[in-house]
Amino acid sequence: MNEINKAKLFYTLMCLAGFLIILLPVGIANFYFGYVLKDSPCTLCWGQREAMIFIGVMALFIVRYGLKARYIGTLLVMTAFGLWQSLAHFGNHAGRDLDQGFGLAVFGIHTYFWAEIVFWAVVLLLGVIFFFLPKFSSFEAEMNGDKFRKLNTGAKFAFIAVALIIASNVFQAFVSTGIPPYYGQGDPVRFTLDKKYIIWDDSGYKKHFKTISFLGKRDVRNPDYAFAPASDKLGVKFDNDSNNAPLNIDKTLEILSTKELGITKPLNSLNLINNEYVASSKWEVFFMDENLNQTSDFEIDPYFSATIDPIVGVVPFMNDKFILIGSNKSYLRFGKNDSADEALQYADFLRGADKFEGQGKGLGRGRVDTIRAKFHHIMSVATDEKYLYTATVPNNKDKKSFVISKISTADRVLSAEFTPKALLKDNRNLGELYVTAMSEKDGVLYAISKNYNVIVLIDIKNESIIETISYPSEITNARAIILKDGNFQILSYQNGKNIVFDLK
Repeated sequence: MNEINKAKLFYTLMCLAGFLIILLPVGIANFYFGYVLKDSPCTLCWGQREAMIFIGVMALFIVRYGLKARYIGTLLVMTAFGLWQSLAHFGNHAGRDLDQGFGLAVFGIHTYFWAEIVFWAVVLLLGVIFFFLPKFSSFEAEMNGDKFRKLNTGAKFAFIAVALIIASNVFQAFVSTGIPPYYGQGDPVRFTLDKKYIIWDDSGYKKHFKTISFLGKRDVRNPDYAFAPASDKLGVKFDNDSNNAPLNIDKTLEILSTKELGITKPLNSLNLINNEYVASSKWEVFFMDENLNQTSDFEIDPYFSATIDPIVGVVPFMNDKFILIGSNKSYLRFGKNDSADEALQYADFLRGADKFEGQGKGLGRGRVDTIRAKFHHIMSVATDEKYLYTATVPNNKDKKSFVISKISTADRVLSAEFTPKALLKDNRNLGELYVTAMSEKDGVLYAISKNYNVIVLIDIKNESIIETISYPSEITNARAIILKDGNFQILSYQNGKNIVFDLK
């Protein structure tokens, strides 16, 4: 008898839980937010509200028809789906500044995040309720062979109230959203019964089903590395003819000499720092003397702390130190030290922990947060000591944007972003460039594009392209640009070799 009473208590708790999830978040959102405050749910809001209704109704199914595996399974599936919806919704706004949210806020928290709280509360409460379940045989005994359970007065009230709340939501959804194929607005206007202001929108689903991706905006393919060409995946066809560039050519470089490097691994970058050449390939950095002979090297652990995607550049930092940066804008501040504490530096280096430091004062990893460049990789970095500069590259999602990000070296926080002004050919855009390296001199960025074989000179102060220089088509895969003694050095990985071209 005691076990049967426990079963009855379980059904009482399940009825209360199903009733409350529809009465509180769904009922308040519908009656008070909707009819009083005139709040209309967006498409994702409706999805989360529907998931709450399904969860509540399924709890009442258990109360009416008994505890069955398919009901428990449906509860879990709908809760998981609701969590995914609320996380997707919250993710759209998570990176915004203080108090920049969407829709109404309750106790300082916007409704889309309250949905996340509600679904996690469902998981927690289900766990607690099921943890104290009586023996399963008691549920069969409590049913006494009937196909459905008899409801007491409280349960009947809950069923009627839930039905009314659901009916009111159906009415609000019909008025503000419409019937299929209309399915809601991303930015809904306030709720009204005046048909002059009611909008039924079907544009969203047409966009959603053109491409299906769980990553959404972040479904961006890896950029074109020296060690991993990605032209096909990016949908970018590289052209070495400067005459086809989106800008008119002002000057042309000619090759003086070439030199093949002894390093056989495909190099993403090359820089001249304090009379030393510093090159990178994937997660390795190589130091070379003035004659391009290797003197030392190291390999980072890319997954420690801030994950660093393949290294795309190394620049000087704090006089005697360096910053390396990955295509994902994560970086490592490191230095040389022949007496490095290998045990301490083990965290950052797979090789070279006895000669290099990534841990210590002024050193360490971090991430650059951008705004306009958020959904783009970078393949270049330059510095004027006060700021770091990076440039975006086109990808499979966006082949038009070209953004220069300006980051303070003092705290590695974004200071500015801009798209340079430029005199372009008709119907062309700067996103056609594929900038793989940059160098700074006298307030001007020299950005080399492996596409169309051009170097664009960007005046940082005026945020404009002031000159375009072409370089020979014999250089097919430019990866670095160095200004030296009034001339240029360009690194290109081609025919399986790292070749440095001297040009003027």
